[in-house]
Amino acid sequence: MSDWRIDEEQLLLLNTHLQRTDDQLIFNMLTRTAQESKLFPIMPYLMMCFYDAYYRFPDLLRATTEHLSPEEAGHRARNVTTNMQRVTSWGMLNFYLNGRTCLIKAGLLRPEDNLEDLWFMVDYNYRFLRSYNRANAHVWNLDAQDIAPLHEERTLQVLEADAFEADERLRRAAARFIAIGTQYSFLVHCESRVGLNNSGPYKLGDRTLMHVRDFTNLSECDFSWLDGVAADVTYNNLTLAVITQDVKIEVTDLGTAYTDPEDWQDRIVGVGLYTSDILEDRFIPVGMDSAADLVDTLEQLTKELQEATRRLYARFSEMTFDQMVEAGIQTYFLAPSEIARMAGTYHQQEWAFVDDRTRRFWPLHNEEYSLDAYVSHFAAMDGRLGGQSDYYLHPVSYGVWRRSPDDAPLPASGRNASLVPARVLQHHDYPLRANPNGLSDARGTSSLPAKTGGFTFASGRFDEAEMNARARAFRSPLLEAPWRHVDEATVKYHWRDEEVDGLYRYTQERSRLLRDRGASLRRDDIDRIRREAGETPWREAAPHRTGSLA
Repeated sequence: MSDWRIDEEQLLLLNTHLQRTDDQLIFNMLTRTAQESKLFPIMPYLMMCFYDAYYRFPDLLRATTEHLSPEEAGHRARNVTTNMQRVTSWGMLNFYLNGRTCLIKAGLLRPEDNLEDLWFMVDYNYRFLRSYNRANAHVWNLDAQDIAPLHEERTLQVLEADAFEADERLRRAAARFIAIGTQYSFLVHCESRVGLNNSGPYKLGDRTLMHVRDFTNLSECDFSWLDGVAADVTYNNLTLAVITQDVKIEVTDLGTAYTDPEDWQDRIVGVGLYTSDILEDRFIPVGMDSAADLVDTLEQLTKELQEATRRLYARFSEMTFDQMVEAGIQTYFLAPSEIARMAGTYHQQEWAFVDDRTRRFWPLHNEEYSLDAYVSHFAAMDGRLGGQSDYYLHPVSYGVWRRSPDDAPLPASGRNASLVPARVLQHHDYPLRANPNGLSDARGTSSLPAKTGGFTFASGRFDEAEMNARARAFRSPLLEAPWRHVDEATVKYHWRDEEVDGLYRYTQERSRLLRDRGASLRRDDIDRIRREAGETPWREAAPHRTGSLA
């Protein structure tokens, strides 16, 4: 039994974080997402995922902290492509807090209940995000005006230098891969964006930007519905470096890239392709021996995803309504599971069921009620337990009102955050954890088929035991001193230091143009190196615009 108590400094910090998380949640829910599908019952699975997250995320993540700190997880997720990225790290906290909101508004929970869980989840998430976003020093993309400069110079220089200039064939192959890969990823993740991530944009010239697109969970992985279906998909994770001209790009807290113009594919001027995962510490080039090799690779990967899409539609067509709801719950609930894989503590039986406490709400959450409840909780913020005092104005809803016609009524005094009352500093009449005995208190069932396939990595396809063993044995100099503590602020003043130069050379080992160039490179050097290799510097590349590539 825990004897943990919160102090005043922690309480004030907690409530500040709760409010800032609420601000970005409400803004993103009002402007950046639409919860509907003709195939999947999105609203029922979304709402019931929140309950599962509330009851089980704290203990599942606590188990990883014995082997991996939030900061270490953030470093690993930043260096390579993993499924612990923008939208899943967002979901790790927001799914939990949304479950808390649902239970409070149902009258089943008080804001101070399970306070130790609440502090743990908020503290863990913010520590992870500060490490993950070390290069840009923002927690939320919203606070960075919707940009996400995730990668550091040593990685970006390799992506910039090694990308191939796009002729018509490469441009078409990249655009087709992005379209088919996005469609396939949405289907894999039950019509959600959980397997898609974007970072950037990064400046390459006066009119030239690079952004990085990640596709995860493409092959056999956690989802039992991909067993057999995705066995012929070569890579589980793929990363596409895309260089464009005259395209404005923003990246939201949900990891989605929005572009102006929307039809931007004919403005692609450069492309590079890589794979990586939690058992790697750098990007591995894929099809990067030549531009022709890259085209052939993208076309082959597109064919693999098209065939897997066909098989997956057939697999889903055999599912019952309840199984499709459970698949959606599992897709969202697995949001932070990559941390367990990093720590080598992943056990699928702990993640792949619906908690009995969530099952209590199953008869209630049809599609109509789920949609109404979602709007009530996370947009209108209405209801007797959803308000603050009569004087309160939510910053987001009030901001909308200020831009409305003069005769519009003021918004209701809704506040999704449900701050923890200061009385907890004196009165301790509240439970500390949802599961006093840990994960043994979490029980549930699943009607989905048991997983039979392996887990796909760049180094092979492994069963759960071997995956965990390899994760526990994983070591990288990037994650240890001194290199772990070399950030861009360090490089700016210490690029001549031997340890900094060694870090850059390590990052460049697989680069086709920058191998052993070290830390002294600037943009002019990369331009010169590309010219010497017979390739055009990106500041001089001319966009090719012929209209639609369809």
